[in-house]
Amino acid sequence: MAKVKTKAANTSSEPQIITTDILIIGAGGAGLRAAIEATKKGAKILLIGKETMGLAHTEMAMGGLNVAMQPPATPKQHFEDTINGGWKINNYKMAKVFSKEMPDRIRDLESYGVKFDKLPDGRYFMWASGKQTVPLNLCAGDYTGREMMQGLVREAKKLKIPYFDNYFVTKLFVKNKRVIGAFLMDLKSGKQLIVAAKATIVATGGAGMMYRINTNATTNTGEGYAWALNVGAQLVDMEFVQFHPTGMAWPPEKKGRLVTEKVRGNGGILKNKLGERFMAKYQPKRMELAGRDEVTRAIYQEVLEGRGTKHGAVYLDVTHWEKGKAEKLIPDVFQDHMEVGIDIRKQMMEISPSMHHMMGGINISIWGQTDVPGLYAAGEVTRTIHGANRLGGNSIAEGQVFGRRVGIQTAKDVKKIKPQSIPEKLVAEEMKRLEKIAAKKSGVQPDDLFQKLQTVMWEKVGIIRTQKGLQEAYKEIKKLQKETKNLYAKN
Repeated sequence: MAKVKTKAANTSSEPQIITTDILIIGAGGAGLRAAIEATKKGAKILLIGKETMGLAHTEMAMGGLNVAMQPPATPKQHFEDTINGGWKINNYKMAKVFSKEMPDRIRDLESYGVKFDKLPDGRYFMWASGKQTVPLNLCAGDYTGREMMQGLVREAKKLKIPYFDNYFVTKLFVKNKRVIGAFLMDLKSGKQLIVAAKATIVATGGAGMMYRINTNATTNTGEGYAWALNVGAQLVDMEFVQFHPTGMAWPPEKKGRLVTEKVRGNGGILKNKLGERFMAKYQPKRMELAGRDEVTRAIYQEVLEGRGTKHGAVYLDVTHWEKGKAEKLIPDVFQDHMEVGIDIRKQMMEISPSMHHMMGGINISIWGQTDVPGLYAAGEVTRTIHGANRLGGNSIAEGQVFGRRVGIQTAKDVKKIKPQSIPEKLVAEEMKRLEKIAAKKSGVQPDDLFQKLQTVMWEKVGIIRTQKGLQEAYKEIKKLQKETKNLYAKN
């Protein structure tokens, strides 16, 4: 357990101080896997998240995890598909490690109680998603992320890993060019905490919420990237943003909700408003199973040229599926549509692209180290294996491989590091900054800036980008940056 020392009763001037070996920020698939491995290696852990344990963005993943679990798939083929899917600008070394180790990570998950779909003869039910040459995708219905998170949470609780929910990190502390801990604030009560740590792992996920239409959890706000920049770490490949081709387009309350690639992987057909199977024009060989970037651009083009629906979308058709297939194969997608009066067994779904995943991120080694001492990272917040386009099914999978690895590395490293203390001056500076925001009675509300940012990003830094649009977006974002000086909080 993390050692807790309280200087005084918790007040705005005397926040609680906690010391631990490893602070893990983010309790999704990568963060939980890192915590499990580091704990098993004997390190003291403190795991924190902005949500209740188990409800991180990972639990929203639908389609599955890519892994060479049975023939005809092999780790070599998984590696090659990953490289080709990423347009061959991936990190080859990391992709090789990933494809080789992934089968063992599935066995880990099964030992935590995760149940993947199997055929009557006991073999795994595997399917091929976009740009896969062999079936690599292993799933649990269309709620794979939820099933996986339940297993990881069970294992974390079994190991008695301490977890603080509803906490947000406002700053990483640096002393002598080394990350030594963080300043935390309780999102509900405003209670402040200081965590002194020998190592800090950032596993905060992506930044989907900076786009107006996205498939992400509301907690995916990108602060991990900002912390990395602030402490001197390197970000790589940040221009590569994946837009999932199939997000719900209608009604408004469901707009952007993910419709898993499993639909197209099992015979779902894309049609424009004229009823044409338009992928034949763009990708005649792979059709609906072309890369996510390729399908997204095709949909964008169809809508741009006037062949989209009145809601700026196209159709995804599974009405030809045999009886019972929709309910069994994609139960969450089926239910999402039934809730708004659409029976996908009889009616076509309206779908349009939705921001989905960040391929770039904090630059790390194959063991999760950054170029800043004391700072490590894992999961979507990092740049690992994806290159310019992520292969569907590789995201929550790579979090298991590199989450485990960073857990091993940090547990090893902290044995050589003396306990850290946070200089009072750094704490006082951060408290003063936060109190200044809270003390204001008027100014700019965070939500106002947030919505403006989402609009700029969606319209000018979206699926299709131009030099003019990017230059305009840069100017508008710089204006928003200036406006943050007038931010005030209602509570």
